[in-house]
Amino acid sequence: MAEYRGKHSSQPASDQDELPTRREGRRRSANTTPSGNQPRRSYSGKRSRSAHRQAARQFSSYDTSAIRSRRMSPLVTVVSIVVALAVLIGLVFGGIKLYEYFSAGQSQKVEAGKSVTVVIKEGSSTSIIASELKKAGVISDEATFKNAVVAREVDNSLKPGEYQLITLMDMDVLIDKLVAGPVELATGNRLTIPEGLTIEQTAQTVEQATGISASEFANLAHSADLFIDEYPFLEGAYNNSLEGFLYPKTYVIPYEASATDVIITLLDQFQIETAGLDFSYATEHNLTLFDVVTIASLIERETRLDDERPLIASVIYNRLHDGMRLQIDATVLYALGNPADKQYLYNDDLLVDSPYNTYAVDGLPVGPICSPRLGSIDAAAHPPDTNYFYYVINSEEGTHTFCETEAEFYEAKALYQSLLEQ
Repeated sequence: MAEYRGKHSSQPASDQDELPTRREGRRRSANTTPSGNQPRRSYSGKRSRSAHRQAARQFSSYDTSAIRSRRMSPLVTVVSIVVALAVLIGLVFGGIKLYEYFSAGQSQKVEAGKSVTVVIKEGSSTSIIASELKKAGVISDEATFKNAVVAREVDNSLKPGEYQLITLMDMDVLIDKLVAGPVELATGNRLTIPEGLTIEQTAQTVEQATGISASEFANLAHSADLFIDEYPFLEGAYNNSLEGFLYPKTYVIPYEASATDVIITLLDQFQIETAGLDFSYATEHNLTLFDVVTIASLIERETRLDDERPLIASVIYNRLHDGMRLQIDATVLYALGNPADKQYLYNDDLLVDSPYNTYAVDGLPVGPICSPRLGSIDAAAHPPDTNYFYYVINSEEGTHTFCETEAEFYEAKALYQSLLEQ
């Protein structure tokens, strides 16, 4: 077999047919002389064609039998498969976790106790109704709702229409409403009671909306004993007061309603709103429903932000556990009568002699200081587990910095003071 000799051949160049390169061709055409004094003649076309034919014959005779395709070893193949499977499993697992995370995040964004309007269309199945309720935040889990409907054998009794419902409301109350059907609003006066009002402030609001005397309403609201039989949670109310239990909401009060009718309406609404709350954590800490509403009223007056309510609740629980006085400014303002022109508290104010003044008394004040929203009551019923014992305002928007130690508290307070002075 003829042996191929290319440009890397070890054969001496003098024994090979000399083939001109393009560069050599250009040099020769320019009459350059590699050696000697006379210019060399250019290769003729015949000589060039002969050289190419010889090179082709040499190449065709080259033995290519030694050339083999590279094959991956079994070990490398196994490792590659394992890595690919690991990546695939990681992607699937990560996708599941991301879904759970964002699903949990969406659930956490729903604040309990918000009034929402839900429209159930004619012919809607239980599944469609569950989906609409979930979107509105009325329920947290569609399957739980559908199972409850089936268990009560009312899956064919849910009625279409427009409903005024409450986010994360009690399941049985919700199903009762859907079975009964939408209730047309009665004609009457529209009464809106904002969160955080005292009895006296509520009485003024009632008078403005309905014409019912504020003094008559306030006198009845300080006669809790008249309502205890129907509302046993009022048992032990300090100073015979309904403070904290006149639920803040928008109502339609019939034109002929009396002060007693209005109070009953507000107390009924308190029962409806709180029916689905879990008070077991508070009970384990030897706190009654009355205590929880008292804590909720402090939270209501201390922050306007929903995400701060649970944190303030945790501060209150932590200080109660360690025997620290609560030292909440809102209780001092309440003890002073909530003067409208009182923008700042002074050291003398902290000395006011009142069972509501948490700078002067141990533990909780003797009762609620306003009517809290459901979000505050829920936070007071089961606060998160934190190590916070202090909080201090840090902006004009009313946000707070939460601190674990007294040193952190004073540092945060000094920082806010310096910002105000800029």
